[in-house]
Amino acid sequence: MARMKRLQISLEPELDAELERTARIEGVSKAEIVRRSVRKEIKPRGSIWDDPLFRMFGTLKGDPNDKRSVDDIVYGPRE
Repeated sequence: MARMKRLQISLEPELDAELERTARIEGVSKAEIVRRSVRKEIKPRGSIWDDPLFRMFGTLKGDPNDKRSVDDIVYGPRE
């Protein structure tokens, strides 16, 4: 089993009762029901290097002496 990190949470009594009932029906601990719910809700994020936009940084050539602002380059000069 993977190493676990202890987490303390607070639940409304009604939600805790439902959690207890679900755990009893499924024959697992309340913690297991919470872990399943979190896994279902929270998806792991990939590395920033997997983001196509991030990989574009530094790939464009430009004049290092260009004094225009990024906004002027992207959106055009202000009038």
